[in-house]
Amino acid sequence: MKKAQYVIIAGGGRVGSHLAKILEPSGRDIVIIEKDSEVCEKLSSELNALVICGDATDKKTLEDAKIQMADVFVAATGNDNENIVASQLAKYTYKVPLVLARVEDMDRAKMLRGMGIDLIVSPSHVAALVFENAIALPNTTSILVSETITRAVEVTIPGDSKILGKRIRDLNLPLECVIAVIYRGGKLILPHGDTVMKPGDIVALIGKEEAIRKTVEILKG
Repeated sequence: MKKAQYVIIAGGGRVGSHLAKILEPSGRDIVIIEKDSEVCEKLSSELNALVICGDATDKKTLEDAKIQMADVFVAATGNDNENIVASQLAKYTYKVPLVLARVEDMDRAKMLRGMGIDLIVSPSHVAALVFENAIALPNTTSILVSETITRAVEVTIPGDSKILGKRIRDLNLPLECVIAVIYRGGKLILPHGDTVMKPGDIVALIGKEEAIRKTVEILKG
């Protein structure tokens, strides 16, 4: 799984600017597209990122941002319509490998999930999930808001993976990533060394970012 190095963020508001600040220390190349000229000036003074004042639904603006080179496009404006149009342009016109979209309207979000966009996020829905976690499991911290280096993700095992039929102990997985649980056929399986993966298994991984990236490469085959 290649590390995303060139990231374009459409929208310099609270979500987009905060994402840029989080990504900055990683050394990634970041471009922000923002329509408001005052916001553009503010971002240019605060961030070590290229800020383009323009409309992310406009092809010329996207090409000024060198979208053809982008590894990731994040549509994070405060307007669902703009995010939907921009993310579709990024995915289908410019073939960006990973396209993420902020969509507050859950009905629209469901529609977009069937249109090939890689990830659709509603900030209000994510916040509700964090609060629900705190209510259901008091004195714990959701991994979504944890400030540690720990990551937690899920990956689905494809039908053509080279690991099918092999035991976990034989996969030579990185030490700083563990398979926490496997979701198979509606049931949770606690894995051990002799566990064998099956197509369609949803595998929960916990660990450091780079170790998880290597583990995903192995599991995907």
